[in-house]
Amino acid sequence: MDRLDVLNLFLRVAEAGSFSKAAQQSGIAQSTASKRIASLEKRLGAHLLRRTSRGIALTSAGQHYYDEALRLVDAFEQLDETVGKRERTPAGVLRLTCPPGLATSYLLPRLGSFRAEFPRISLDFVVSQGNLNLVEERIDLAIRFGDLEDSEMRSRQVGTAEAIVVASAAYLRERGEPTTPYELRDHALIASARNGKPRSWAFRRGQECVTIDPHGPIQSDDVELTRGAVKSGLGIAHAASWLFKDELVSGEVRRLLTNYQCLIVPISAVWSGDRSLPRRAAVFLTYLEAICASEPTLRIR
Repeated sequence: MDRLDVLNLFLRVAEAGSFSKAAQQSGIAQSTASKRIASLEKRLGAHLLRRTSRGIALTSAGQHYYDEALRLVDAFEQLDETVGKRERTPAGVLRLTCPPGLATSYLLPRLGSFRAEFPRISLDFVVSQGNLNLVEERIDLAIRFGDLEDSEMRSRQVGTAEAIVVASAAYLRERGEPTTPYELRDHALIASARNGKPRSWAFRRGQECVTIDPHGPIQSDDVELTRGAVKSGLGIAHAASWLFKDELVSGEVRRLLTNYQCLIVPISAVWSGDRSLPRRAAVFLTYLEAICASEPTLRIR
């Protein structure tokens, strides 16, 4: 087994926290994986791993070796992609993270054409509402909403998302339709939350600015649950317009307070600042830009 294979095995053990899982991923026996890591530690003269009640953890030397090994493996992968990239089709696993709902509503329905053009690229989706650490999670590309805070990341704006106020037709028949943000206080509001705290709803009309702190029967940090709650007639929500694209067209859900403007935020593709964008990620970024440009609820404005 050459040193690059040993590096990959070590990375798998460190990330899985288990010799058995790493061995399975590498297609070798657990005893073989243990022996190869033991040989590596013997050659280095340092303990890289230690056993804990939860599994395998890195020592301080192991953490340093992991960080350097990760850079080396990434450099080898980048080298493979760079050499002759114009002469070959982009290939490999593209690991990306995006908010819930966006993947199922906009990306997956169009993956057929992307896969037809780039059959050697496979996609590993990490669907998350939060901002994951791209380096620690080994994520090639992240799709994020809102202003970006981390200046060490590289980014490109691909679209925009507009917040709207919506309710089901059934709810409005029973409770009536609010005509101003102030009247929302008399309705059942479905709040979106982060870290257990509901997000405020902001409205603007000319010089008038109104902020509502929503309180109601349901609060969630999951957009799919919010969509389901609205469709079930449980209340009024303040959410991204793209989330209710089909329901607004069918009339199942109606947009409210159209004479007020809500929040508009950028949609950005983000990648680690200390890595070059892999070619497989670059072609997907182009695909993502085309999707946003073709959708009125996502295009840059």
